[in-house]
Amino acid sequence: MKTQILIGIIFLCSMTAASAMPPVGLQKKLDEFVKGGPGGVALAWVDADGIKFFQSGTYSGDDPRPVTPDTQFEIGSISKVFTALLLVETERSGKASRLDPVSKYLLPSGDPAQKVLAKITLLSLTTHTSGLPRLPSNISDTADSNDPYAAYDDVKLVAALRSDGPGAPVGQSFAYSNFGAALLGEALAAVWGTSYADALSVHVLTPLGLKATTIGIAGLPPSADLALGHAGGKAVPNWTFEAFAPAGALRSSTRDMAQFLLACLDRDGGSLRSAFDATLQPQFAVTEIGGHIGLGWFLNDDPQVPVAWHNGATAGSHAFVAFSRKTGTGVVILSNIQENSEALGFGLLGTKPPQPQIETIKNASDYIGRYPLTPTFAINITEVNGTLFGQATGQQSLRMHPIAPDRFAIMGVPAEISFSRDGAGKVTSLVLHQNGQDKPAPRGVLPPPPTEVAMPAETLRQYVGNYPLAPTFIITITEKEGALFAQATGQAKLPIFASDKDEFFYKIVDARISFQRDNGEKIVGLILRQGGRDMPAKKDSN
Repeated sequence: MKTQILIGIIFLCSMTAASAMPPVGLQKKLDEFVKGGPGGVALAWVDADGIKFFQSGTYSGDDPRPVTPDTQFEIGSISKVFTALLLVETERSGKASRLDPVSKYLLPSGDPAQKVLAKITLLSLTTHTSGLPRLPSNISDTADSNDPYAAYDDVKLVAALRSDGPGAPVGQSFAYSNFGAALLGEALAAVWGTSYADALSVHVLTPLGLKATTIGIAGLPPSADLALGHAGGKAVPNWTFEAFAPAGALRSSTRDMAQFLLACLDRDGGSLRSAFDATLQPQFAVTEIGGHIGLGWFLNDDPQVPVAWHNGATAGSHAFVAFSRKTGTGVVILSNIQENSEALGFGLLGTKPPQPQIETIKNASDYIGRYPLTPTFAINITEVNGTLFGQATGQQSLRMHPIAPDRFAIMGVPAEISFSRDGAGKVTSLVLHQNGQDKPAPRGVLPPPPTEVAMPAETLRQYVGNYPLAPTFIITITEKEGALFAQATGQAKLPIFASDKDEFFYKIVDARISFQRDNGEKIVGLILRQGGRDMPAKKDSN
């Protein structure tokens, strides 16, 4: 960690001596991003002329230090790109192959589970095609809502591989998996006979000269430059990791990430030059996001401005890094504010965020209904403009992608649904295919949706604000052009519609929101009604 390749230092100095030419109005955009609230944002712009840094805001309401290029932020899932680089470097050393089963390195030789798990390769883990769920089934055993990964160790991770891996539909579809990334990093650590943190430091961070990029391991003190995260205007604890470090534990500054971008743009990769080239080769089409995935990187399909990108988020931070070798430009945006920066980043590079490839299903109405798997657990199938959505009890609504007649992949999770018809061609049931199991459910009837009523914009604005259901899970209500929107932490912003005063419903999610008033008729809270549960939240006074 204390050494750095000399050529990297010389090249960086020569780059920073030049004057980069970032898009006009960038500082104003960052000031608008912060909106005068607690926390801040830092940005590094890299082009053929050099590097330029921008920043706005402070560390927090209690820490008035201004954000600088050396402020350290949690970069969340951008860690996966670094883990992918470690995979390529491990392969280049001849110590492992991307086609090796992950069980080869995490289970004892001769273990009977080796054969059952052989299809889950290191390649499938870095491309999110392993069929493993986003999180392992045993994560809740030790999770702390304020620091959900701190107590999850490699023993639990291997146990989850044994339980969740045998039924994984490997290679059938893309399903983003933090679980998979954790397994990949721990397997690579086993290859090198050391910890993930040490392997990454020796083979990736140090060769790139990234001195301010560290790994938030549980029990280790944070850097004095680390910014505290903010959610809903309030400070939240930084996350720490054990076995899930390869999926999201890295912390970095824009100064370090600018150096990283130079390597991404093939200007200062040093010994990792070929590793960066390998990570940028398309591996698998990602219809639910748009574009392809390489090794770790997402790749858009814009022929004019081809971009490699990744984002990351923790409870109170958001990060985005993207670059185009064709245009020679790159940008990194780090913030300790829970606010998406993807649209800003893509816009600065002269392109738009990739769009999901959505197929219109001509007979979508055939499938609409409620399909109970048990008396208390059902899947609701709904349709919006020819697109099907499936929602299991107590879970979010997910888009469904057709893969065969009457058979659909559920976007974002390793599962499929097939439908059965009677002799007259009417859909009568479905089968949920997940974790190696086939669960049938007969078709019922969905209750009629609430009737939408008009609501004046001035009334809608009364509901605007943040409503924390938990320290790290907040529903943010916004109003725009006479429409009301709700956005839960880490989820998309969705419109909600009035059925009565203080009563709203979603159209693509089986959920409702009831707002609460005090005796003075001021909005003081809400109740999220979903999956048979009523979840109250007080309105944040800030």
